[in-house]
Amino acid sequence: MDNFFAAISLFRRRKYDECIEVCNVLLQQNALHQGPWELKMRSMTQRVYIDDIEADDDVAEDILDTQTIATAPRPGTSIRTAVAKPATSANTTTTTTTGASRPRTGTGRPITGISRPGTLSLQRPGSTLGNKTALKTASRTAAGGTAGGGGSARNIRLGSASMFAAGDPTGPLFHISRLHPDKYAERDALSKPLFQYLYYHEGDVRKAMALCDAVLVRRRNSATGTSADGWWWNAQKARCLIAVGSPREAEPFLRTALQELQHPDVVLLLARIYIKIDQPTAALEVCKQGLERLPNEISLLTQQARILELVGNLPVSVRRYRQISALDPMNTEALACIAVSYFYANQPETALLYYRRILAMGAHSPELYCNIGLCCLYGGQLDLVFPCFQRALRMATVNELRADVYYNLSFVALTTGDIHLARRCLRLCIAANGSHASALNNMAVLVARQKQYQKAKSYLQAARTALPTSDEIGHNLKFIENFQ
Repeated sequence: MDNFFAAISLFRRRKYDECIEVCNVLLQQNALHQGPWELKMRSMTQRVYIDDIEADDDVAEDILDTQTIATAPRPGTSIRTAVAKPATSANTTTTTTTGASRPRTGTGRPITGISRPGTLSLQRPGSTLGNKTALKTASRTAAGGTAGGGGSARNIRLGSASMFAAGDPTGPLFHISRLHPDKYAERDALSKPLFQYLYYHEGDVRKAMALCDAVLVRRRNSATGTSADGWWWNAQKARCLIAVGSPREAEPFLRTALQELQHPDVVLLLARIYIKIDQPTAALEVCKQGLERLPNEISLLTQQARILELVGNLPVSVRRYRQISALDPMNTEALACIAVSYFYANQPETALLYYRRILAMGAHSPELYCNIGLCCLYGGQLDLVFPCFQRALRMATVNELRADVYYNLSFVALTTGDIHLARRCLRLCIAANGSHASALNNMAVLVARQKQYQKAKSYLQAARTALPTSDEIGHNLKFIENFQ
């Protein structure tokens, strides 16, 4: 018994590995002891847990999806066809005065100073040699947010939970393939930990959904027909249906869960369904109804702001982020989004204040230093520009990230008139990421100035292969062909 209480203490202190070892000793002594089984499953789940609501933020294009209502959405009601709306008031702080729209990621999300899981595409379409460069995104992981990617528990499990399961001395005592859901549906103390273990650790969505079905059937057949945690099981059933690609079938379960309890996670899951089927207006309405029941809920306000970004309504999105920052001054995503709106409104000094605030909270990342360097550049503080980029390069470990730092550094060189340094930075950018379309395009422009038109044409052809939708690359390619 003392060992069991010691395991509970380790679990509360988040020492999951040590807790699992103590539970293994207890289970080898008595394999039928329910307490160690429950504690071990919770520890193994928490060790690899990732909030899949945050991890699936992108809008995937599925040409075989038959659940989409319309193939030609109305203007302003689709994420895939969204275009940033121009500012119409002197008070708006979302677009540049040069007329250039804000750059967007490969998934369609505007560059807002922070990257969320699922939106890690760092390619920057539409950047020109004469326009202001896009701000580097500040990593949410460095800011203390959730990390990871993938849209389902199976994607999350790869390379993580399977390695932890190797060498488990109690492995022969528990076989997922032999698990009978009806047997555990009647055991309230084990059913929830078992579901989380199946879904998050094992990645067996089908088996987890079978357990949800067994629990829901049992509760419908019970005398009362309802229970305090009925909403939770309906939400988990919907979560499983979303993971297997059936968002339409998940909607009734979430509606039922909302009738039993207004919980932010249920509202976020329902909004996520509408985003998946490209109905952002319905997702915004769901968040609005949730905020009426749960005023000033940060997660719902954040979801609203993100959806407004996706549909291109940047002024209202920034207002939501300002509301979030007033409620939670430590919210790094809101601060970064407000900062980038000031940057594109030609107020780099104000944007620098927000980025320095994020830096003071302990978010040290190459993206953040790159942002600060760009704000210093356009704010006239040239003595701080290169030290910021030097630190960003020292901290950049991923090739795509290093490529973007060199790409932004090339604009610093062009601003200072050092064409030779700009050419070297673009070469290093292309060496780190050969499909960086903006760097290939700008390199072609510099090469064309030296009248090396054949070489410039080859760069532009590579850029068009990497980004075929860019009008700028197509225009430059036609211009170069006139010299052939």
